[in-house]
Amino acid sequence: MKTALVLVPSALLVVLAAVSAQDAAPAPAKGVKVTGRVLYDGPKPEVKPLSVTTDQAKGCCADGSNVDAVDPSLLVDATNGLKNAVVEIDVKDAKIAIPKEPIVVDQRKCVFDPHVVIVPAGGAVRFLNSDGVAHNVRAQSLKNDSFNKTMAPGGKDEVVFANADKIKINCDYHPWMSNWVYVTDKPFHALTSADGSFGVEGVPAGTWKVKVWHETLGRGEGEVTISADGKVSALELKLAPKKKKA
Repeated sequence: MKTALVLVPSALLVVLAAVSAQDAAPAPAKGVKVTGRVLYDGPKPEVKPLSVTTDQAKGCCADGSNVDAVDPSLLVDATNGLKNAVVEIDVKDAKIAIPKEPIVVDQRKCVFDPHVVIVPAGGAVRFLNSDGVAHNVRAQSLKNDSFNKTMAPGGKDEVVFANADKIKINCDYHPWMSNWVYVTDKPFHALTSADGSFGVEGVPAGTWKVKVWHETLGRGEGEVTISADGKVSALELKLAPKKKKA
């Protein structure tokens, strides 16, 4: 029988439901994989094009193609799967490990790729410029150092992000370019794929808060329970658009 848990979000509706029990082997010391989907709660939104002018895009695509003008800030597939949502599972006393290698964000055909990255606190991002035109990487941050770095064609630069934060990155030369660096202090996290699916590895037995964040839809939270024998239900989280003020 399906069970549902109504969540208490901030300025939006999130519903966390147990949708299909998954049998798992007895929970190993390394924990189990928690899977699920994040869905857009409402009619599928229209994808809005970015404002890209011919003059601004000059030199962006050496192969003669056009700049990808799809607005990446709200991508929903045919089944309402929500792309680029950050899912965190808050396990008490869990310690985060700083990756040895930096997370890579490229500037390719005047688009940041990928659009959203998750970086463990204390980790670094390596910004690349694979284009034949100059870019700048500008970040306004509340809990980390803000910066504005000019990057020549073929250039690269690394930035360490020490504190949990959500940081929007822009290029002033090409104002449609945007990227989000989500700095987390939670070791159990994942970014949703194009169909809204995610998988978080190694989660230990217990009942833990689940937090979800999306750049357009905001935040919500709920719970997941992993039994001592490793059984856990797949999660379904729904984010609704914020209600407009009357």
